[in-house]
Amino acid sequence: MGKRDILESLGDFSNKEGWDKFFAGRQLDNPYEWYVEWPELCDLLLSHLSASSASQILIPGCGVSRLSEHLYDVGFQSITNIDFAKVAISNMSRRNTRQRPYMRWRVMDMTSMQFLDESFDAIIDKGGLDALVEAEDGAMLANQYLSEMKRVTKSGGKFICFTFAEPHVLGLLFSELRRGWKTSIEAVAENSAKKAIYPSFMVVAEKSDDSTSCHPLMASLALSSFHFNATQATEFHEAVEKENKIREEYSKGNYAISHSLEGVQFGDKREPKNLHKHAWIKHILGARMLEEAIA
Repeated sequence: MGKRDILESLGDFSNKEGWDKFFAGRQLDNPYEWYVEWPELCDLLLSHLSASSASQILIPGCGVSRLSEHLYDVGFQSITNIDFAKVAISNMSRRNTRQRPYMRWRVMDMTSMQFLDESFDAIIDKGGLDALVEAEDGAMLANQYLSEMKRVTKSGGKFICFTFAEPHVLGLLFSELRRGWKTSIEAVAENSAKKAIYPSFMVVAEKSDDSTSCHPLMASLALSSFHFNATQATEFHEAVEKENKIREEYSKGNYAISHSLEGVQFGDKREPKNLHKHAWIKHILGARMLEEAIA
């Protein structure tokens, strides 16, 4: 598959056929990792997961990532992987059937999950939301997905999302997780040798028993520890600060003020602005992916 074919097939991230073509070009022994890889995220991720091997974990939009394999190998065997790309599910199921027999792989749309309410202790999203937002109807699809995520997460369970934390993505996340969730967000340290333009972030949201509760958003961003794009760092700080103002007004019962602040803050959250889709794809997939596919 040539460079132009890659860009055209993934121009709309909701196109199943495009993803099938994309994954068909991946070798089983050479899966691609979105964002940070296991050595960089394992300690941070495991610190937010229950030590119980019986924990039910869902990985939506799994693609051909090895994330679930790593989790399985450290003791989490009740893992369900879903993706609407049949090729990805078929390939990964075939790869893991013998070595990891208790792991499940299902062809399923993450915006319309076929699971009962409160089925999972943890949902781990590694780039899925970011990709979904870039679809032609991204905002609508992302809202459907987050609604489904909230439905299938157990009370006390967690939604863990690895993201580039672009403003329109934060806007969707913050608004959907504003009430009934205890949420934190922090940057993930990456291998400095990669020289990433943008760092990845990990959002951890715990589902509260009280669906009306509104907790302050906790954020950690040590500028000295990461290779930050100045614009990204500024937008991140502004988004967190304004979101906490909204939450403070909610907690006080000042709903009119909170709605007013939300409108000012996230007026563009429904559609990404000034985003050249080819540039975004190159950045998300990385130079290595394109070079492999073009070769």
